[in-house]
Amino acid sequence: MNKIDYINEGKQILRDKDIVETDSFCGEKIMHASVPGLGGVGRGISFSRNKSSLLKYCIKHRMLSDHFSPETNTNFFGQDIKIPIIAAPMSGIKTSLKGVIQEIDFHKFILEGCTDAGTIGMCGDSYDTTAEYHVPELLKDVRGIAVCKPRILSEIENRIHLLNVSGVYAIGIDIDGAAGMLLEAGKVTKKNPLELKKIRSLFNGPMFLKGIMSVEDALTAHQAGFDGIVVSNHGGRSIDYSLGTADILPAISSQLKGKIIIMVDGGVASGYDAFIYLALGADVVLSGRSILYSVVAGGRTGVTETLNKFTSELRRAMLFSGCRKISDITSEVIEKYE
Repeated sequence: MNKIDYINEGKQILRDKDIVETDSFCGEKIMHASVPGLGGVGRGISFSRNKSSLLKYCIKHRMLSDHFSPETNTNFFGQDIKIPIIAAPMSGIKTSLKGVIQEIDFHKFILEGCTDAGTIGMCGDSYDTTAEYHVPELLKDVRGIAVCKPRILSEIENRIHLLNVSGVYAIGIDIDGAAGMLLEAGKVTKKNPLELKKIRSLFNGPMFLKGIMSVEDALTAHQAGFDGIVVSNHGGRSIDYSLGTADILPAISSQLKGKIIIMVDGGVASGYDAFIYLALGADVVLSGRSILYSVVAGGRTGVTETLNKFTSELRRAMLFSGCRKISDITSEVIEKYE
């Protein structure tokens, strides 16, 4: 019996509700590239560049060697995970998905599905979760990571306190979330280095900043004491005319590889995409929309099966390129074609 393609099943469900429409170039153009919704802001150029920047690379074939079984396990902030692919933080489900699924169920399925696949999930933050923040309760029962918007300091302090009590594994701050509905409501602000150091002091466990798209910001995050960064343009949802994440990742990695955990997202729809990002210098790769589609189509099972598919594809890429373990995946196993 053929396995269910949860990504495409989820897209079809959302397409039927006029949320997603197919585009022949990137495969998932969102209607009017609208935010709220699932699309990129403006003309959707940042969104498209995440895809096109990946397409510049090819995997080198190195087949003439002894056979081996690739090992995909890796260490992530001191804990072992079976694959270096995790679910990106997402939120605003009520606003963006027209009530297809409740946000608490959305996050629950992600956390449980990632656990079943041997990896870890992230829970996001949004305008929708301002009044009802359910993430701390969920994280009491299953391992996961919470990512907060760059809210005013008192609200960040309150959320980190709640998360600390829950036993959260790690906390991220979504710095490029300083836009949209929360900005208009006066709930989020940009953060300077002194504010970042204050935020970092609020939690003893691993902390990271998400939304890094320059070497300068990456170095500032490191200097402020954060343990990791996510190279991300917010899936093209924060600002238009941004670089694709694969365009800036190598420069950031060249400065900080081995000093902090480098994560990346942007157009990850397969294990092959993850392989390219790992070769460009990422330690861990985040997948957002593909996981979202999988939740919509199959809940917890959809997430697990999609991550298992990514694992199989990653292992195949490793086998073909001669990479026995994740640390073998370097820039030497890919080629760039303009």
